[in-house]
Amino acid sequence: MIGFERIANAVALRTPNRRKKEIPVAPLIISFAGRCAGVQQAQIFGDVKLWRKAQKMTYDRIGLCDAVFGLWPRDVAFSQLMRFKLPGKELAADAQFQILEEEIMVPEDYSFIAHYGYQEWIHRYISRVRFEPGSPRLRRFQHIAGYIGMGLRVRSNVKHWHSIGIPASFYAAIYPAFDMFSLARSFEPFTFDLFERPEEIQKACASATPALVKSAKQALQRLGAKTVCIYPMRSSESFISPAFFERFAFPYLVEAVEAFVRDGIICVLHCDGNWTGMLGYLKELPPACCIVELDGSTDIFKAKEVLSGRMCICGDVPASLLAQGSPLEVREYCDRLIGEIGREGGFILGSGCEVPLDAKVENVKAMVDSARSEVGSGLKSF
Repeated sequence: MIGFERIANAVALRTPNRRKKEIPVAPLIISFAGRCAGVQQAQIFGDVKLWRKAQKMTYDRIGLCDAVFGLWPRDVAFSQLMRFKLPGKELAADAQFQILEEEIMVPEDYSFIAHYGYQEWIHRYISRVRFEPGSPRLRRFQHIAGYIGMGLRVRSNVKHWHSIGIPASFYAAIYPAFDMFSLARSFEPFTFDLFERPEEIQKACASATPALVKSAKQALQRLGAKTVCIYPMRSSESFISPAFFERFAFPYLVEAVEAFVRDGIICVLHCDGNWTGMLGYLKELPPACCIVELDGSTDIFKAKEVLSGRMCICGDVPASLLAQGSPLEVREYCDRLIGEIGREGGFILGSGCEVPLDAKVENVKAMVDSARSEVGSGLKSF
């Protein structure tokens, strides 16, 4: 069974047969590919072809997975709409790249978005982030050209994996408006805004959401793909209360998901932070249309209890276990996830967010092997 089928079955909540090795496994591998392949981070950030080669070398070592990350690491940094530091430039040659959270968006931007639209605002905002020289028209062209180049690299990167039946984890991505504003304003100023400018934020979210969805759909159409990643990274109870989530974040998340689902697009919800107390809200999203990725802060076993029969769950082998544990410890935890969460379907064995740069190769391999074995520790009936 190829990756496309395993992932599709998991999203559709079909019961897997472990003896037939139907449990999908998809660790989020970005920077780790360079470390696993013995290539410095500065090299893979500077050469997309070398990054692809590092990807292949990584899967040769750990085993082929059921979905791969389609975005070149440098494009990951570019796509964040924030300033960053890169290995070999601002950082040491083999260091982890860094995203910088700074107060770049200003309070007046909420009203601008509500009146003139998200697309008009985003080009102006990017010119503040990137410091490109030249006229506003030139900066807008550079911004658009950057996204075109990124799309072409994604197409080229996934072409190889598609040829052997392995999909990308996603083909386009957006932040919900609420989460994007939180990052662009930075956390503390945005928190004050929630109290001081609540109506302005809501109007800006209402204006930006359709434009964000439209841009992602256009990218998917160009690639002929049907999977989008949505990053509600600032909507968890690690950052806001359920009451604020219900007022400021959830309505626009629902709007985006439903707009994608109407076009047959699968939504990957990358839910960093603690969502345990907010899992009930996710039951309101369309059933069997989403994957919720959890990073260990959320109780994944509670997530299974709440979302069983509604939503596919992906996770959540912790970064600390992959970096500091033993292969046996990784295997035992993966067997527990597969046995308790994956037994009835709707589960993808994944890492808790990104596989860390310092993960042990043998631990990541143990994770992949656990999904490929017929039976695991104490799970002989599955």
